[in-house]
Parts: sequence; C-alpha cells; structure tokens
Amino acid sequence: MATFFGEVLPVISRAVDDEEDEDEIISERCDSFIHWSSRIQGALLHIPNKKLECNILIVAIGPAAVGFTDTCIKHGDYYLVANIFSGLKDDDRQTLTQNAPTDKTCYLYRSNEDASTFICLCNMDVAVEQCYAWVNELFSGLDTDDADVVVLNTSPTSRFTCEVPTSDMPCPFLRGLKTNKFSGVPFCPVLEQPNLVTGLAAQILTYCQAYSMKALLYQCYTKARKLVDLETMKAFTPCLESTPIRDIIRKNPEADKQLRDIAQKHEVQDTLYL
Repeated sequence: MATFFGEVLPVISRAVDDEEDEDEIISERCDSFIHWSSRIQGALLHIPNKKLECNILIVAIGPAAVGFTDTCIKHGDYYLVANIFSGLKDDDRQTLTQNAPTDKTCYLYRSNEDASTFICLCNMDVAVEQCYAWVNELFSGLDTDDADVVVLNTSPTSRFTCEVPTSDMPCPFLRGLKTNKFSGVPFCPVLEQPNLVTGLAAQILTYCQAYSMKALLYQCYTKARKLVDLETMKAFTPCLESTPIRDIIRKNPEADKQLRDIAQKHEVQDTLYL
C-alpha cells in the first residue's frame, strides 16, 4: 500500500527472534541493483559527481506502458546503458523486447540525439519490499536536479474509487498525479482522493516529492486481463502531447501495426498460461 504520494507502508511483521539465515534470505530477496554498461562505467570515471546529466526521464511500468513507450516514444535512436535487476529467479526468461511474461529486469536507455534524455522500461512492477532500493539505484547514477520525470503505469479498474460505478465509465481511462514542483497541468483529470498509487510508481513519486523534483504520473485504469491489450496501450496516446514527451518524440508510421503485434503476443501468452 501507499499514501497519497506513495509512502510505502510495512507489509511484513517479523518476530525479533528470527533466525539469522532467514534475515539473510530476506535481505537477498529485497536487494535491487543497477549494472551500468562498460561504456557508461568508463564515462562515469571522468565525471566528478559520478552521475550522468539527465534532463528528461521517462519510466514505463507494466506491459501496456512498456509496449506504448517502446513503440511511440523510444522508437528513435536510443542505446542501452544499464540494467536494473530485482527479484530474479534462475528460471526466469529475460528479453530485451520485454515480451516474456517473466521479464523482471528493467532496462535504461539513453538517447543518441540528446544524451540527457533517458527511458526506463519495466515490464513487471517491482515487489513492494524492493521498490525503495530500486529507486535509489536508478537515481544514484543520474543527475536529476533539473529533470522532468514522467511515469506511465497501469492499474485495474477494481482499485479505482469514485461516486460513479466503474462499470458505467468508458474504459480504459487516464488519471494524473504530480509532485508540487511540477508546474504544468496533466493532459487528463487529476487522480481523485481517496485513490492511492502503489508499487514502483508510488515510490518514484515519493522520491521526487522528497527531493523537490518535477514529476508527473499518468496512470491508466483498465479492465484488461494482465493489464494489457491494444486499447490499454492506446489510452496513453494523449501523453504524447504533454511536456516533456512532445519535445523528444518522432512520429512512428508503424506504431499501430507494432501495437497490434504486441497485443497479439500478450494474448497468445495469456492463452498459453490458462
């Protein structure tokens, strides 16, 4: 669970006399860490604060947000600079295209056209106990003092609370949430209280709020199985006109076809796991 700006609440209570080996197992499971490419590791050696300049950071969480971002935002000239690992098992399959249902590695890309623009793709939401470490790992290598941070995330409509039944609302639909430092206006209604943001999206907003950073969350509520289908991915389309995304995108003429292909792959995988 999370508060309005995503403060993660305790989910596990453990007795004080737990065995030490259990402590080690839990600690190991909770660790998230970032691994920079050899190219970036070399570059960081020559930067005094050991951080890469970052003016724009876009984080996509979940298969729908990742599919949309990869197709409509990251289709330009980007290269992989880091992996962020969390909760991996030996038999988990990982893919750079993040089409596997077990993909837990998050990939951080940097623009060749503007070295201060980064995109992070996370096919699966990070476990609650790993979110704090994950966010600190990401921002540990990025100088984001003046950055615009945009988070794209999905959530089931069953978690949305309002006076009108969600069954009477057109789905999927977007809601926005921003930090105090962000002076702009979201291209969708603001998330109504008492609705809460949870998981990795909540932790990113919490971090940005705490460090007075400009951050904006676009959360898509959907009825789709596994939170991904063609309509859910297309629901993020208004974000392309928002700041700072509109300043870095190039139109992808194959976007519709690629989004349909992604939706079909997830539909096939979903059928296989029934």
